[in-house]
Amino acid sequence: QFGSFHSSVWIISIAQEPTAMQSLLAFFLAFAAVARGQIAQGKKTLISFPGPKWLENNDPIMGGQSNGNWSVINNEFGRFQGTVKNVSFLHAPGFCRAVTTSPMMLDASDYLDGGLLIAVRTTTPDYKGFRLSFGTVGAPRHHGGHEKEGSFKSGFTVGGSTTAQWQSIFLKFSDFSADWSDYTGECTTKDPDGYQHKCCTKASSEVCPNEKYLKGIISFNIWAEGVEGDFELDIKEIATTTTTESSSMMLV
Repeated sequence: QFGSFHSSVWIISIAQEPTAMQSLLAFFLAFAAVARGQIAQGKKTLISFPGPKWLENNDPIMGGQSNGNWSVINNEFGRFQGTVKNVSFLHAPGFCRAVTTSPMMLDASDYLDGGLLIAVRTTTPDYKGFRLSFGTVGAPRHHGGHEKEGSFKSGFTVGGSTTAQWQSIFLKFSDFSADWSDYTGECTTKDPDGYQHKCCTKASSEVCPNEKYLKGIISFNIWAEGVEGDFELDIKEIATTTTTESSSMMLV
């Protein structure tokens, strides 16, 4: 009887005090908004290991002589290593790359004002041709591109570490461009046919990642490109975050 009485009083109380119900609803809505904001301000892991399958390929498909390989070590991180050599008919260094092949549909749209945070380390800190790209649904193809889907690409450098500690490198989404060169991998250079590539700016927003594209990330590529030499890169994680820190830091 007490339970029935209590339920009746509760129902009558709500009916007689709609403003209280509205306040309760507003509280829950506000709580949900805060929780969503806290998630967006944190970090969302997109790639970890063993994770998706990867495939390594090189510029020999374009007549080059670069060679590389990809392996997953102890199901904990990926290792990308090899040698980039000149492509004779391009008169420029070629590329090696590791590509995800497993189907994926990842959403990073809540982090548009941030970027990607990659946990990496290298034994070849002098190599300056490391790049990261991600493909999305409907991404524009770059000038002269041979791929079915476009992608957004940015370069990065990794400092050396004598203790093999992981480094966290932040890449702003605004540093990525869909209009990168097949000759250099960069958005700042001009192709032999005279075409000037475009980086992501307010004046060329059509080559920038936006919320629509970030809702449908379907692939990642890790590149050694446009710079001749030996390279080795370990990668442990690719995440998205709203942090604005652009400097590297050591992971503990």
